Amino acid sequence: MHQDTSSYNEMSLVLSVIIPTRNRSMLLTDLLNSLAEQEAVPFKWEVIIVDNGSTDNTFEVVRQMMFTSPLDIRYIFEAKVGLHHARHCGAAEAKGEFLGYLDDDMILTPTWIQGVEMLVERKAQAVVGRILPRWEAEVPDWLGMMNKDGVLGYLGLLNLGEDRIRIDSCLVFGGNCFLPKRLLFDLGGFHPDGMPLELIRYRGDGETALMKRFSNANLIAYYDPKATVYHVIPAERMTIEYFCKRAYNQGISSSFTHIRSLHFGGDTGTTNGEKKTLSDSLRRLSEMRIKDLMRIIANRLRVTIDSMKQRPYKHIYAQINAAFQAGWEFHQIEVRRDPELLNYVLKDTYLE
Repeated sequence: MHQDTSSYNEMSLVLSVIIPTRNRSMLLTDLLNSLAEQEAVPFKWEVIIVDNGSTDNTFEVVRQMMFTSPLDIRYIFEAKVGLHHARHCGAAEAKGEFLGYLDDDMILTPTWIQGVEMLVERKAQAVVGRILPRWEAEVPDWLGMMNKDGVLGYLGLLNLGEDRIRIDSCLVFGGNCFLPKRLLFDLGGFHPDGMPLELIRYRGDGETALMKRFSNANLIAYYDPKATVYHVIPAERMTIEYFCKRAYNQGISSSFTHIRSLHFGGDTGTTNGEKKTLSDSLRRLSEMRIKDLMRIIANRLRVTIDSMKQRPYKHIYAQINAAFQAGWEFHQIEVRRDPELLNYVLKDTYLE
């Protein structure tokens, strides 16, 4: 990695690249190698690895990269399990004015780092990069159909073409995005996300509420294909079983969003709305109809309900939809059963 100082009078540290990781040391190595091969940019940048409770050799891998790689790497251990904890920890430790978030199972193109340019130039307040699949096995026909428009949330894929375009903030995926550090904290940070199975009842809606607050503040988001990454999709993620698992988790997330919407008067991210009592929220938890649940999952998959209902994919849609509903119902039952969980869902902020 080289630093081109030609257009900067002072070499301030501009960008902090934050990589939450948990038990993916082999994939992390590939990601860091691709970061080391970024094209020269006229600013300093750093890489922050936030180890979210790994039990593999993640620390040893990162330590070795600190000595052998040209990257400016910092390693932080965050014992509180949950993707939002790792993302917030990295942001709190960041020295850069801007943050670049990456998932740990990605490989970057050499121009990825240039995705921060629109923030530096004050032309946008959030940028999302292109996320292409790196298929590790033959793609089933049904999966190819789901990905035909280039946007597939369950696999974190986003391809809106070759040009920079202004986008709705709901398309800012947390796995490949750039944000001003100050703005992240001003907007209240991320909601819970990425929980292991034993903590799945504490899952929330991740960056969804953050980007809703972003939109409500009339801020500008862009898609920039310069920041292209390849998301590694192993064979086990290319199965109906995996999509059902993701749909189940999304059912939990959508239940989380719905409860906050009921409680905060339609604003899932802040307490600026008409706040209701806990008993009011409990009484209204089951108001959403099945057709509304189907609309949510179809939007999340970025495919139409009608196309998924057509043979030969009708049975696949039915399985995914059933898994989504099961996740929704699980979370609704857990919240009714445990007042402390409801209090957790209705926290004003998850920043700590």
